Amino acid sequence: MPNLETGNLLTWVGAIALIGGFALVVMRWAYIGSGSRTLLFAAPLELPPELVTADGLGFLPFAQGCAAFRQGELPQAIAHFSAALQAVPDWAIAHHNLGRAQANLKQDNAAVRRLVRAGELYLEAGDVSGYAQVKADLEYMRGEQPSR
Repeated sequence: MPNLETGNLLTWVGAIALIGGFALVVMRWAYIGSGSRTLLFAAPLELPPELVTADGLGFLPFAQGCAAFRQGELPQAIAHFSAALQAVPDWAIAHHNLGRAQANLKQDNAAVRRLVRAGELYLEAGDVSGYAQVKADLEYMRGEQPSR
């Protein structure tokens, strides 16, 4: 008789483990958002051509971040934009691109903080078009439209 009880116990433990494992996979998928939406931002904002060749702290990591973003290597893009911001902390376009990359990785809270900071910096610099782009990006994130 002990074998029958052990068999039942193992069957129940197996069934519970299978259901629990499935639940964990589904919860992880929902939290990370794997497949839940397409990329919101297909490309980063680029620097004006005259600045691309300029020597300066932050330009190389910024350019590397843009290249990684275009190639879909978003974690690397985030690392490069973060490095650019360490060199130039109040660089609006770097905050803006960092926010776009974070939004594509579904790190919405971090993305919104970066985009709001970019908007503040654009306004401080008198860049109304940059501010308007940030505002449009935030509205776009809220609506979760297909990639543009």
